[in-house]
Amino acid sequence: MAQRKTIPASGGYDIAVATEQMQDGNWAAVATVTQSTGTAQRNIDLPVPKERFATEADAENFAVRMAKEWIEKNIPSEH
Repeated sequence: MAQRKTIPASGGYDIAVATEQMQDGNWAAVATVTQSTGTAQRNIDLPVPKERFATEADAENFAVRMAKEWIEKNIPSEH
């Protein structure tokens, strides 16, 4: 069964992470970045990684790191 968490991130973004244990016992995770404004919400599904992990925590941490990197690269500049 998939486990889901939402984690606040910088710049008004949230990161939704879903982890799931695969048949071989390893864990996979995917992330969605959500940007909220006063009038709208935009969801960006990040590519599904091929990496698998021995623990759920490792899978979750990888997905959060990947999402934070995406935010840093895509956040609008202030100028």
